[in-house]
Amino acid sequence: MISAFRLWCAALLLATGFAASAGAADIFTVRGIHVDKTADSATAARTAAQAEGQRLALTAMMRKLTLPEDWPSLPEVDEAAAQNAVRGFQVANERTSSTRYMAEMIVSFQPEAVRRLLRGANVAFGETQARPALLLPVLHRDGQLILWEDDNPWRGAWASLEPGDEMTPLILPIGEIMEINSVPAATALSASEDALTALTSLAANYGANEVIVAEATPGEGGLRVTLTRRGGIGASEPLSSTYDRQGREMGDLMKAAAADMLNSLSTQWKRQIIVRDGRVSTMVVQADFANLTEWESIRKGLTSTPLVQGMEVSGISSRAAEIRISHKGSTEMLALSLAQQNVELSRADAAGMEAAQVDPSGPAAASAPRWRLAVRR
Repeated sequence: MISAFRLWCAALLLATGFAASAGAADIFTVRGIHVDKTADSATAARTAAQAEGQRLALTAMMRKLTLPEDWPSLPEVDEAAAQNAVRGFQVANERTSSTRYMAEMIVSFQPEAVRRLLRGANVAFGETQARPALLLPVLHRDGQLILWEDDNPWRGAWASLEPGDEMTPLILPIGEIMEINSVPAATALSASEDALTALTSLAANYGANEVIVAEATPGEGGLRVTLTRRGGIGASEPLSSTYDRQGREMGDLMKAAAADMLNSLSTQWKRQIIVRDGRVSTMVVQADFANLTEWESIRKGLTSTPLVQGMEVSGISSRAAEIRISHKGSTEMLALSLAQQNVELSRADAAGMEAAQVDPSGPAAASAPRWRLAVRR
């Protein structure tokens, strides 16, 4: 039985971490907002363009967190409301004349300001960012498979998106010689176990456990794209779409296709984690850990998961802790969200679990935990 002082310290650590976790994944940033304004002077044009850019970015921010079918219900915002929600912004590629201003903007928002807008409009939204996945863009060209080559425009299309702040962040590998040799283009498309082993190993080098193979096949009339997941947590169907050329250059078509497929990935993910029922449930879990490092990983996983509304440590020993968790959404949604933090939530095996040392007067002492938390292996 731990002392009351140690239990108080553990609870304090949890509370502190919960408060600090909001900035762990900066999904409240929007990139690539193009502005172009003309006014009586360059200064007036810059002011008008940046104000409009913040408004456009706020709408894009709300769309990022919500599902397409809810976009018609998003609140309309004016420039003043947008400026009040902005945390900061950057500009790039500025071009000015005596009366015109053009630039690309990156805008970051205050999370709570965005939440208030969406809650006020009664629009369900999600904040759980998926774990980064490694992206391999494979292009069919002239009867050959192109992946690592410098002149792969399909890779360039994805690189132009800078998708690190998206709900489904993607990592483009560097393309070192060892990577080229271990995962040639044919291996990326193969469904064999050996190919999966090679892909998993490559992903691990970048801190990812999933690979997304983006296969593009140009044709006379357009572009056929298929996204396939390899490895990772849970199964999902491949995403496929065909894009008509409509007079566009193939490079521009590839950029549009990459942006649309990234949005489809994000929508697929949001359907798994967005909670429409705002009710809060409570569960008692036993967290098992081999050392303090694992305990810290579990604690940080809980505090970084938006579905977790609160927690209370009921008891702790050198190898286990009993925690009462308040959360939104189903247990399956919670488990999926925690998995993105490398924490596994599973049903408890009463025969194989170490009994958590619980304060007899605590709220969780009446029943043994039916759920278990552990670091994913």
